[in-house]
Amino acid sequence: MIKLLFFYMFALSSVIAGIAIIFSTNIVRMAYWLIGMLLSLAGLYFLQGSYFLGVIQIIIYAGGVAVLMVFGVMLTSQQIAAQLRPKRWEVLWLLVTAIMLLAGIVSAILDARWSQERVQASNNVSDFGIHLLGKFLGPFELASILLIIALLGAAYLARPKVPTLKSENNPK
Repeated sequence: MIKLLFFYMFALSSVIAGIAIIFSTNIVRMAYWLIGMLLSLAGLYFLQGSYFLGVIQIIIYAGGVAVLMVFGVMLTSQQIAAQLRPKRWEVLWLLVTAIMLLAGIVSAILDARWSQERVQASNNVSDFGIHLLGKFLGPFELASILLIIALLGAAYLARPKVPTLKSENNPK
């Protein structure tokens, strides 16, 4: 009963934090909501008995990546804003690369033979690493791609806003 109560508490807090990330307008508050969501996901890992993943979630993601994002956003200077505008050929190149990567990911997902199997719990980190980088390499890489997409989205949202010539000449 108490485990179910903690599950609902952590699940509800992670959903609320995720919704708050989406609707927040301040990038620093978004990063703090992200830290809250990552900590509540670590609580869900602990409830499932995955203590190693819970600790890694707290140390690497909540402790490292999210704090790095907070300091990166807070210390970003607006003086380099003119350098952040991509050229047309860069946009085209990135669009072609993104389409090729998306096609590769979609074809890999469609060609995969998905099966469910139970993995015996082990307190040995080497067994965990063998399973993670052996049988479960595909989902592991998919999670890393999703994290890269999230970091690119955060960098895009954190970029400084530069007034254009149209807005300077035509104030409305």
